[in-house]
Amino acid sequence: MAQEVANKFIENVCNHLVRNMNIVQVEQHFKETIAMQRESVQSQTAFWDMLMMNMLYFTENEQTWEQEFMKMLVEKEWLKPTVLEEELLMHQMRVRQQVAEQMEAAKELFHKQYETEGLTEEDIVYDYAYSSAGHSMRMDILSVFVSTPEQSKVLFDADPQETIRIVNGYIAYHTDSLINKIKLM
Repeated sequence: MAQEVANKFIENVCNHLVRNMNIVQVEQHFKETIAMQRESVQSQTAFWDMLMMNMLYFTENEQTWEQEFMKMLVEKEWLKPTVLEEELLMHQMRVRQQVAEQMEAAKELFHKQYETEGLTEEDIVYDYAYSSAGHSMRMDILSVFVSTPEQSKVLFDADPQETIRIVNGYIAYHTDSLINKIKLM
């Protein structure tokens, strides 16, 4: 029963976050961001590498997000919004540093991937947009939970692993829906 209550709460938060989303603005934001990144490098491969490095950054951040979220669920205590923001910023800086240190090795893997998997620019651009949108939604959801601690404490009565699985499911669902509505190429 507690999990059902938590799941409904998560569903409502996610629906609230995407309800008034302006698809045209989201599409425009992605197009501008991608164009800026394209213009900042000298070659198509460098552009692809940049998008792939960003995806690596988002993936690493997802793990940090999950750890922080799990910690709050297990301890049954929400961090204050400013504390969470500081924690995530600190982790993001650490992840940025780690990704920068892995850059050369990662690029080698990317280049092999481009060849063996036959990746196209469209594949990479859409994967980047998906990763970016998922990252933003993750941060927004956690922000809602910590800034509405009284309402969000229903999550403390549910299984933490299942709660994270459900949140990730909604993020995937809404991100998929969003990315399928926009045209980036």
